[in-house]
Amino acid sequence: MQLPEPHLTVLMPVYNEEENLRTNIALLINKLDELKCSFEILMVNDGSLDRSLQIIESLMSQESRIRLLQHPFNQGIANSIITGIPEARGTFIIFIPADLALELDELKKYLEMAQHADVIVGIRSDRRDYSVGRKIVSWINIALIKLLFRLPQKQFNHICMYHRRIFKQIHIESQSAFFAAEIMIKARDLGFKISELNVGYLPRKQGKSVACSPKWIRRAFFDLMTFWFKWMKRKYEYSYYKN
Repeated sequence: MQLPEPHLTVLMPVYNEEENLRTNIALLINKLDELKCSFEILMVNDGSLDRSLQIIESLMSQESRIRLLQHPFNQGIANSIITGIPEARGTFIIFIPADLALELDELKKYLEMAQHADVIVGIRSDRRDYSVGRKIVSWINIALIKLLFRLPQKQFNHICMYHRRIFKQIHIESQSAFFAAEIMIKARDLGFKISELNVGYLPRKQGKSVACSPKWIRRAFFDLMTFWFKWMKRKYEYSYYKN
């Protein structure tokens, strides 16, 4: 018998998160059950070198709403999202990292706003665990995206929720953290409704983030500029043929 589609897919990339998984998954499941939301947790193990895979398999044996996708080696958060989206069964998809990075009480706000929007953009003001260098990188990234793509949103890379139907029209090209801004730009250009939501931030308690490594910063900048040139070319061609 085919099970009904869940209302929400939590898409969670995992890379070397053995210290966080058991506690955070339990917290997440408890909160979603409290909200009476039908859900699945789709975990993409991105080539973890620690015990993350074994822990996920153990969690799956205890909880049928957890599913696993596996990368043979580390490919980065964007490729984890690209792998997960076609497998998501929920009406809505929310990307939540294994360290959560979100006060879970905020999930109720996402679910309420999803009734009136196709993309819900989480806006966080708390950056207490950011180094000075990471704050500078974040500020430059936001400023560049707002300038080059004329996006009015305040942020682009925190936790967002999407109606699954938008991915029938949007193909993600980026292989870095720029993927979130790319989705937003394409959704805006296609006429989908985008709403912003101020949310509380939950700092990482265990482990270390690799999101701000020089390798991924360079990749994100490359993806941003490559996409900008393609985006400008498409706009020029549209304007030319329209006239």
